[in-house]
Amino acid sequence: MNKTVIIGSGFSTAVLTKVLDQNSNLLIFDKSRGPGGRSSTRRVENIGLFDHGLQYISPTIKEFDFFLNQNLKSSIKEWSGNFHVFEDNKTIDSKKYIGKLGNNSFVKDLLSTKVEYLKELIGLERRNNKWTLQFKDKDTQDCERLILTIPLEQCQKITNPLNLGLNFEGSMEPNLTAMIAFDKPLEISSVGIKFQKNPILGWAGNESSKLRIGNNKNLELWTLQSSLNFAKKYCHIYRDKKEEVLELMIQEFFTLLKIKNVETSYRDLHGWLYAFKNQDFSKRFYWNKDINLGICGDWMSGPKAEDAWNNAALLANQINSS
Repeated sequence: MNKTVIIGSGFSTAVLTKVLDQNSNLLIFDKSRGPGGRSSTRRVENIGLFDHGLQYISPTIKEFDFFLNQNLKSSIKEWSGNFHVFEDNKTIDSKKYIGKLGNNSFVKDLLSTKVEYLKELIGLERRNNKWTLQFKDKDTQDCERLILTIPLEQCQKITNPLNLGLNFEGSMEPNLTAMIAFDKPLEISSVGIKFQKNPILGWAGNESSKLRIGNNKNLELWTLQSSLNFAKKYCHIYRDKKEEVLELMIQEFFTLLKIKNVETSYRDLHGWLYAFKNQDFSKRFYWNKDINLGICGDWMSGPKAEDAWNNAALLANQINSS
């Protein structure tokens, strides 16, 4: 029986594997095909790489900066260029780390424990001082300690039958991300643009400016992320209306940046049902020593990777001292 099982293989889990005592005998399960969670990179043959989730990590405190450089120095670099807010042309002036080979490196190269993929947790049971986990494929797994790093709504669903009175508040918000390859340079001076008041777009990032091996040098790659209201409108139906949604996002981008006479060589759309939480950060992490249950994630203390690092480290330190 494994001593500790973690559900989810995103950034919070990657941090846990570094901070938890190494004698914890960890095993990680994730319902996806690979690690990363929202630290995701799409690799398209003959086109290049798109960071269609996390755009970059921007440390605000030296301890987080130190953690990244201590554990990921060979995997990350700074994203150089001009970044600005569209509405007032204000410069976004902060250090921005990206993965040299894609932003999934923030998780993939940080994880130090085996992960079993395509394993969706559907039920929990607590008996005889141990946890029994039930998966969608009908497998089960016993463990002494359980840590959940899954999105809020999934965490609520899986823990409600336990009657623990967790009462997690709020909900997570969706996002739609368009990945576009244009047939020629757009001649836009900024490599990252934040839209604060636009009804369709929230962010545009020049993927080609990240200078990664594998990017087609004859194309210019951009990632467009939607506004919150646009995502709420289309997040549940975007698969059936993919071309319509893509066209709305691309044409809005063209109109705002005054782009003309450009064709797309590739376009695709990804939907995040649980992309981020922007309010109700009432708990930094959850740890119940009596039943050996821990919960953490960026939805508990803030929407950024730094928040995920902070509450994962706090939880790990609490467990280590138990």
